[in-house]
Amino acid sequence: MSVRVLELNDAGLRLSDESGVLLSSPGYALVMPKRIEFGESARSQSRLNPLHCFNQYWHRLSLDPFPRPVGHFRHNADLAYSHLQDLARTAELEGDVLLAVPGSFSRTQLGILLGLIKSSPLRAVGIVDSSLAAALAQPVQDSLIHVDLQLHQVVLTRLQRQGGEIVRENVALVPGTGWVNLSDSLLQLFTQAFIAQCRFNPQHNAESEQKLLDALPAWLVEEDDTAQGLAARDEEDARPTLQIRLEHNSTVHQARLPRSSLQQRLQPLYHKIVQQLAALDPQGESTLLLSERMQSLPGLADYLRTHAGEGLRGLVSHDEHTIARLCRAYGSAVISSADTVAHVTRLRLATASAAASAPAVQPPLPTHLLLAHQARRLRDGLQLLVDAGGTVQLQMPQAGQPAQARVLGSFVREDGHFALHAAQGLQINGRSVHGAHRLVLGDRLQSADGSLVIDVIRVREHDE
Repeated sequence: MSVRVLELNDAGLRLSDESGVLLSSPGYALVMPKRIEFGESARSQSRLNPLHCFNQYWHRLSLDPFPRPVGHFRHNADLAYSHLQDLARTAELEGDVLLAVPGSFSRTQLGILLGLIKSSPLRAVGIVDSSLAAALAQPVQDSLIHVDLQLHQVVLTRLQRQGGEIVRENVALVPGTGWVNLSDSLLQLFTQAFIAQCRFNPQHNAESEQKLLDALPAWLVEEDDTAQGLAARDEEDARPTLQIRLEHNSTVHQARLPRSSLQQRLQPLYHKIVQQLAALDPQGESTLLLSERMQSLPGLADYLRTHAGEGLRGLVSHDEHTIARLCRAYGSAVISSADTVAHVTRLRLATASAAASAPAVQPPLPTHLLLAHQARRLRDGLQLLVDAGGTVQLQMPQAGQPAQARVLGSFVREDGHFALHAAQGLQINGRSVHGAHRLVLGDRLQSADGSLVIDVIRVREHDE
């Protein structure tokens, strides 16, 4: 269907239609005496005008009056309303829109949101829990936890399969772990590197501090690309450092950081997420579904594999198009009547009339296995061997294979996917393998004693 979808995540209010994402506007407002700006324009001036920049009005959406004057705005709801108007004006949008809202919104906040929408050029035709929409793209599972990043917190939403339905069961918030907190922590790390190596403090000046903040996402993308792609190709290409450069006053300052330091810096925040995951799912029954914003965080997936322990049944992800696409696919089940706007937190899979004809949204397939810093392409029939000397190898069956070599497992292509047929003693993500296991990106194969570790990865091609 052609209805547009608006995702209410303050890390980026995202408007989409059938062609894809039309715009993304982060929850920032710049309120100056002679001008008011929202979204990316406001964010890009947040360090230049910190006393006039606001980013908590979606997070703390309410009608409570401000303790001090903020232009002509009375409360956070006024700022949110003006942000919606700015978004509609920028996108030249009016009329029907389907809202995808995270579980962090309270019932009171949902009521305020609907009131704002009614006064705007938009008309809400339904409200869908965004984690529920994301879960619809995954193979049916008994339990799944969606993990999403906002500006000031991480939102964990547990979903359960109940008969033919997927139901939102519990929502847990992890305060102080949002993008604002993560970026502030990383900015301190980068600042220390510039001071130590260049005698340059980018946070000493508002302009250079803003440039530092603006450059952060690109540096993280470079770190992620290298970790997933270049570092998988050969050991020499696995660069252990991240090079960062910042221009200020016609001088280019350059520094290097060990890539491992990014994860180490964020470990206290990751630890809070793991603690809340354990409280939300103490039996370790759920697969984790990471949003695309969570995927971009350096070393998070590795940290979850290492520290979530029995609480990590599996690790999958979705991209930025998933939620909007599934909202449209399930349109007939989530669009409300003309009289009321229902908040959909459970869906019967059989009601997806459009989803049956829509292409399935699948996470990227793995292409390689990473063993001892060497990437080996996944191929049908590839075997995992250990010879008499204890050396582990990945190789195709061959006539000259030593008779004493022991096969730990074999990789078989089945229905467009690769599956591992493992012998006893091999584990995936800390759990013993029984029979065949379909491999997904991010799986970790290891022996019970931890001496063998193989990561299931994807090497990006040049045109990806």
